[in-house]
Amino acid sequence: MKKLWIALTAGVMMCSVPFPTPTHAATSKKSIAIYIDGVKLATDQPPVAVQGRTLLPFRAIFEALGAQVNWDQRTNTVSGYKAGKSVSLKLGSKTASIDGQKVSLDVPAQAQRGRTLVPVRFVSEALGQGVDWNPATQTVTITSSTVDEGITAASYVSARTIGNSGDGRDIQVGFARVSNERPIAQYRVLMVKTSKASSFTLADAKAVPSGRYTVTYPKGSDQTVNLTAQTQDTDGEVLRSNQSYTAFVLSVGSSSNQYALSSGSPSVAPNSGNSVAAATNIRAMDTADYGDGRDLTVSFTKASTESDISGYRVMVVKTKDAGKFDLAAANAVSSSNWTSVSKNGTTLSTVLSSSSRDTSGELIKNGVPYTVFVLSVSNSNTVANKLSAGSSSITLGYGSGYLAAPVITSVSDVSDYGDGRDLRVSFNRSSDESRIGSYRIMVVKERDAGSFSLSSANNVSSYNYTVVGKTGYNISQVLSSSARDVNGDYIRSGISYRVFVLAVGDSWQGTNVLSAPSNSITLYSNTNVGAPSNVNVSDISDYGDGRDLQVAFTRAANESYVSSYRIMVVKSSRAGSFNLSEANYVSSYNYTSVSTTGYNQSKVLSAGARDVDGDLIRSGVSYRVFVMSVASNSYTASNALSSPSGSIVLSNQVNIPAASNVKAADVADYGDGRDLKVAFDRASNESNIGNYRVMVVKASNAGSFNLSVATGVSSYNYTLVNKNTNNLTLTQNTRDVDGDMIRSGESYRVFVLSVGIGSSSGTYALSSPSNVVQLAANQTMPATNVTANLAGNGKAVTDIQVGFARAVNEDNILEYRLMLVPDYNWNSFNLDAANRVPAGSYIQVSRGNDYNSSLDASAKDVNGQPITAGTSYRAYVLSVAKANGASNTLSAPSSGSVLLPVPQQQAPVEVQAVTNVGTSANANKISVTFTAPQDTRGITSYKVFVVPVTQDGNWDVKQAKEAAQLQLGANSTELTEQQADIQNAPLKKGEAYKVYIQSVADGQNTVSKLSSASPVVSIQQ
Repeated sequence: MKKLWIALTAGVMMCSVPFPTPTHAATSKKSIAIYIDGVKLATDQPPVAVQGRTLLPFRAIFEALGAQVNWDQRTNTVSGYKAGKSVSLKLGSKTASIDGQKVSLDVPAQAQRGRTLVPVRFVSEALGQGVDWNPATQTVTITSSTVDEGITAASYVSARTIGNSGDGRDIQVGFARVSNERPIAQYRVLMVKTSKASSFTLADAKAVPSGRYTVTYPKGSDQTVNLTAQTQDTDGEVLRSNQSYTAFVLSVGSSSNQYALSSGSPSVAPNSGNSVAAATNIRAMDTADYGDGRDLTVSFTKASTESDISGYRVMVVKTKDAGKFDLAAANAVSSSNWTSVSKNGTTLSTVLSSSSRDTSGELIKNGVPYTVFVLSVSNSNTVANKLSAGSSSITLGYGSGYLAAPVITSVSDVSDYGDGRDLRVSFNRSSDESRIGSYRIMVVKERDAGSFSLSSANNVSSYNYTVVGKTGYNISQVLSSSARDVNGDYIRSGISYRVFVLAVGDSWQGTNVLSAPSNSITLYSNTNVGAPSNVNVSDISDYGDGRDLQVAFTRAANESYVSSYRIMVVKSSRAGSFNLSEANYVSSYNYTSVSTTGYNQSKVLSAGARDVDGDLIRSGVSYRVFVMSVASNSYTASNALSSPSGSIVLSNQVNIPAASNVKAADVADYGDGRDLKVAFDRASNESNIGNYRVMVVKASNAGSFNLSVATGVSSYNYTLVNKNTNNLTLTQNTRDVDGDMIRSGESYRVFVLSVGIGSSSGTYALSSPSNVVQLAANQTMPATNVTANLAGNGKAVTDIQVGFARAVNEDNILEYRLMLVPDYNWNSFNLDAANRVPAGSYIQVSRGNDYNSSLDASAKDVNGQPITAGTSYRAYVLSVAKANGASNTLSAPSSGSVLLPVPQQQAPVEVQAVTNVGTSANANKISVTFTAPQDTRGITSYKVFVVPVTQDGNWDVKQAKEAAQLQLGANSTELTEQQADIQNAPLKKGEAYKVYIQSVADGQNTVSKLSSASPVVSIQQ
């Protein structure tokens, strides 16, 4: 399948198709981009808008669609040829030739700048292509159903649920065989996730590996394929419940490179595996001859278990549509189009009524093949409904002994009187008129036609129908000026009617028979207004009310008699029966009025907008929209109603838009994120956006950076921006999406991610990338990861360990200077202060490697003072620039301060006082020995106190007299009678004493401490 996308890149240009034409189309000359299978097609001729139609370059379009192009300058004729089909157009002519047959053009082909421009729809349809218009994306799509000569695609593909296993076994795919199967080697059934189906192309289909499709072979007939539990989709995943799929059929030729891809089927999903049981043995029987639903009797066997079933719905489906009638379609059938059957007995049976309709909304009638289904209706939200298999096809007819109903062949507007004379009714007589006395033509307002039955017809007053005698021939009758409808109202313009014909039995009491209704008809005079057309609806917001719904439509061709338009929102379940007659009676509270402007219209409804039933418009309800032209002044009976829009269900979640026009600039010289400024245009609609994420991506990685990657970026690696902001300068610590600090010398692109909130939470939109920006490297880069910690036993200056990581770019760095700043002034320490620190008050470090080392014992802080215990310090590193115009750069401080603890002076570990016994000269002395503390910092000397035992525990060291004082290096002394005790009394022989040693502090960082007492000693007698 080949697709040609014509994407409007500026303004709104329209192709030559009857789509809504923007007000500026006649003068716009904006550029247009043409894509074939995603590849941009170069063309040097812009389109030209003429009379609301866009002309495109003939050669570019024709060759894009695989055709040959010729130009005859003598006759000013351009021709195209493809697959035996020829097309020719003459410049300036409003006719063209297709295979020798003349056709009319909306506008003639024209020459512009040496190029021939032609209406795009004519070209595409002339070559057998299809044309679609997507107003939301402003895109025309031209689709070719075949690519390779000799191979054609299946004309239709259906998919339906047939089981309840929750996997592929639930799905049956049907498709039409191609008209010529001789070159077909096989068909491949491919299941594509519905979310990807719109972009699934022939190239995609050909690339699907075996194992991910189901093969079937030509049989000379249409085919059905039941999938299996192992069936995979084109992504290689096994089919599963709650996932919607679209089926495609790829025709594969016997020769190489012969393929053709079908269009996709309606979406289908395996059942959840939890549903009620199905009815079985569905039978449909023709049991009467009324010519309506009363002829049809339906019987079936109830479900095997009914505990979770509330009842059954009998649904009559035209046999031509039965192949695509599945559970989803059954659940969507309007309540007016099925017959309810309660659960009782084993075999259930019901006779339909005269007003019974098939699932399309048409009254059941003779001559139409039907298939009947029965839906088991669940009585719980936890289990699903279940659809039966279909019955055998049945076509209702007449049996002997019954009157045959006439058949209306046409109703037409044949004049312009504004009464019954405008209406002609044509019908085929009953097949056997031997028991027919006459016919009665009955005109019924369309709003009442659904309930009009044989009983109703028999009771119509003779004033309110037209009698026609039998002639033996089919009849065509123009009504009279006094003709009335069955309600007694004169037939008039602007009202929608349906016509019935009652065959009246001749002396057969109660054997009259009523025809099926005619098509709808609304009589118009030549002053009637025209109806709007091309009604399109879009879900544009997320308020959960009418503000979510935008309605666009093409104005009436002639607005001379139009005073205004009324936008009417109708629930899809009743849109099939909504007509002009009903529209005329809709309350003014229940439509939106739009004034004429002379242009096509687009209107967003209000928060209080209601549907035609008076219900507020809301999310989750399926709607169709009609627009009625309201006639002005005396033409009020001549309103005109548009055809309905496509159905729309307003979602609680809308896709959020992306930011645009992202720009990045180098605005400073810090060598980090502060150098980078980002600006962007905020999203066009921020109502569902919570914030933006600004993401800096290395330019080398930007090509692979997409929405999936962006949503996974860590919060540490992007900058969060409020939605009312559209420019910012990043911070010093900003990182790119890889987690690396932004730095000079690296090339970047910047993206902006829109983040949804509320019901759009979890949705995102990614901008296009910014320009490439490289931060200039004329600034010295800072050192990073500066540390200062205690190591070893943490008591000496040499136990302080400092370090840092060198700058990522050292091109402009001469050296580093590591500086220790006391905590009491680190907050005021900045680059200027660092530049003033003199030599000797910093540590000089060469560049080239990261640094980690202990301080020297002589290290000084930035004030030139020795490193002192009890003072906290933080470390900084100054990157010193080379003499090339760059300036120094100061790092951030170390993450924490370092504190060399104040040494706590310890008392001697042990004091020993021993009396020397003997006859030597030292016998009358006390020898005192003690052990000094391990850490002697802050101790200047030791004092010895001799305490009489009688006074131990009752003396004051501050008032006591020491016996002796020792220098720091001494650890013993001898005491004699000449020394004094704490009261300054001489030591006495035979007196009992205890000895104490006091560590004397230096008065700066330590405190004096007293040892414990020695054992009791005395000077010998």
